[in-house]
Amino acid sequence: MNGFEEWAAAAVETFGEVKPLADRLPQARFEVGVVGHERVGGAAQLLLDSAAREVGLRQAIHVRAVPQQAPSSFGLAVERRIGGLLRDAGPLEDWLGAAGEAPIERAAAKARDQAPQRVRVDTRDGLTLDAFTCGDRARPAVVLVPPCGMPVELSLRWLRALGEEHFVVTWQTRGLFSADDPAPGMPSSVADQADDLLAVMDALDLPTWHVMGLCGGAVIAIEAVHRHPGRFASMSLWHGDYDFGAGSTKTEHQRDVQALMELGADTLAKATSYQKLMHRPAALAKIPEQVAPLVLYPYVTPTLFHHYCRLNLAIMSFDITEPLGRISHPTLVVTSRTDTTAHPEGSHRVARELARARLVEEPSGDHLSVFDTSPRLIQLAVDFVAAQYLSTPGHR
Repeated sequence: MNGFEEWAAAAVETFGEVKPLADRLPQARFEVGVVGHERVGGAAQLLLDSAAREVGLRQAIHVRAVPQQAPSSFGLAVERRIGGLLRDAGPLEDWLGAAGEAPIERAAAKARDQAPQRVRVDTRDGLTLDAFTCGDRARPAVVLVPPCGMPVELSLRWLRALGEEHFVVTWQTRGLFSADDPAPGMPSSVADQADDLLAVMDALDLPTWHVMGLCGGAVIAIEAVHRHPGRFASMSLWHGDYDFGAGSTKTEHQRDVQALMELGADTLAKATSYQKLMHRPAALAKIPEQVAPLVLYPYVTPTLFHHYCRLNLAIMSFDITEPLGRISHPTLVVTSRTDTTAHPEGSHRVARELARARLVEEPSGDHLSVFDTSPRLIQLAVDFVAAQYLSTPGHR
């Protein structure tokens, strides 16, 4: 039954990852196809229903030999992600007959047991954030600054991996994850987002941290360390999305996204017009199926998209030249030669301009591969944090 247990764990993880996007969609059901529908369709239906029920997905799942396409790219992203569970669906009927739905129930119980602890955090300007913690509070602390607008599920592998030896904390971007739409004009500067990082730290009452910034989160990490140097022992910056004013080197993807952010940030009316384009299936063309439901989340409604554009534009256009020259903390800077999302030259320049930086350039790996948490990347992060804590007086 090991194969069934692994499939059940993957099913529970999949439904957990699609749920944030699905919760924002108006459709009442998702349709997925299965090879050999007549033989295994019934088993697939029962098992997917069980996983959806355990995770709390409100939409129905319909297994079909030839499913109808979802009405938008958002629903299609969800259906493709779920459908990936059925591409090798041959054993499902045998598994179900031998063990029933118990492996799904066990996988869901284990996922709940291992899930990060949610902590409600009040910000300095009166908002409430969802922060998440993993690991033992007595261990060295790491605060993970995620890419702007991404659900916490994108960072779960990092939280679990680092949580084995550290107390790890992250949070979800202001205004994008509450039940109510973000208020018009909600503060969205890099300084506001850096203040959120400090609010999370204060709420958990741990004074000194290693800060780990991913993608645009690297910019927030830099600004927080620049403004509050005594609160941080060290820093690591992973595939950062950097701006240096007129001297910036950016990929075509960075330029295109920044242009879209500028349009969407201008007014809600413009955001509404451009958000409609994201409904087209073509929007999925360059997004890996595995992460599409997470990456698309901040685009799912016009209001979320407008607010996301304001937050992310602030990050993408924030000139980090001056802060870099004022930071003396030990810093690990990670990129790859083949990152076509955030130009590796940005990371090279950051490493050159920081006083105590170590640059690691992986020979390959796209921008999203950092979230796969390969053993090499995990060890790189763990070794760096451990070295800083061991070499700093007063730290555990």
